[in-house]
Amino acid sequence: MAKEEDLKLEGGEGEEEKPKSKKKLIIIILLVVLILAAAGGAAAFFLLGGEEEGEGEEAAEEEVAEVVEEPPIPAQYVVLKPEFVVSFQVGTRQRFVQASIEVMTRQQSIVDAMELHSPMIRNEVIRIISAQDFNALRTADGRVALQEELKTAMVKIMEREAGSDDVAAVLFTNFVMQ
Repeated sequence: MAKEEDLKLEGGEGEEEKPKSKKKLIIIILLVVLILAAAGGAAAFFLLGGEEEGEGEEAAEEEVAEVVEEPPIPAQYVVLKPEFVVSFQVGTRQRFVQASIEVMTRQQSIVDAMELHSPMIRNEVIRIISAQDFNALRTADGRVALQEELKTAMVKIMEREAGSDDVAAVLFTNFVMQ
């Protein structure tokens, strides 16, 4: 029986040591987590907090300015259908330009006016493209100049017919020359 009591006592002592070792392990893990959190906070403070007060205020003002500059109304695109096909006489050869054009605006009134006055807009677009030099249209600068000229013409038409000049851009979605 003495042997059985020794076994019970040894087992009892082992059970008391396990909770103590678990508590120590939990305390060590918590200390490591706290140290890592403090190190991360210090690193963030030094890396992100290095700005002077004036710089921080300027950055905040720029962020506010960027938010204010966002347009409240999403862009709308008016597709001028069908595509424009214009012929050019270059020397003794007949050449053609085919252009698919879309107009970007942010006002529904402009979209409605462009649909209502599409014959006038199509006439003006064909007139402007026909007046271009075919060789100039081969260059990127020539196409950009054509876009600007078309935008200016559409702004004038929309001011006259719709009372608003909110034509943001004229876009070529397809531009083929042969």
